[in-house]
Amino acid sequence: MEKINVLDKVTDNLDKLLEYFAIAMLGISVLLAFSNVIMRYAFGISHEILAEISIYTIVYGVFFYMGPLIRQNEHIKMSALHEILSEKVLVYIDLLINIVLVLTFTFLIYGGYNWSFSLIGMNIKTLSGGMLLFVPALAILIGMIIGLLYSLLEIIKGIKTISDR
Repeated sequence: MEKINVLDKVTDNLDKLLEYFAIAMLGISVLLAFSNVIMRYAFGISHEILAEISIYTIVYGVFFYMGPLIRQNEHIKMSALHEILSEKVLVYIDLLINIVLVLTFTFLIYGGYNWSFSLIGMNIKTLSGGMLLFVPALAILIGMIIGLLYSLLEIIKGIKTISDR
């Protein structure tokens, strides 16, 4: 159980870091959207790239915060099961859910990797033409890697919980 506590403390720090990153991305998005609106209506200047960056910062924030949500059991909320089933059975269900998540993230990492690097090879840009499309696509790949790591950690904790019983 000591190893699990050490693991929890390490992931607590990572959770905070990812939370601050997600909040910063949201703040940047709001700031860029607000400044774009002011520039458009007050000065008649519009930069499409600012609108795109505003959208993509939200995407980065959401995908990077996926891991802490997995750890907090907020990824798949099944409240009804938690009310009906005993704690003993719920440990196995959570373990099964995390195994499914690992398989899903693995598949999505493979697809995201191929997609991101094919975008680099094709040199495709976003609608504004100011940014390569792989930049926002990379958020998905990184988010899936973070999700995979957190799901693996939850599997380790689940197996440890079951073996301690």
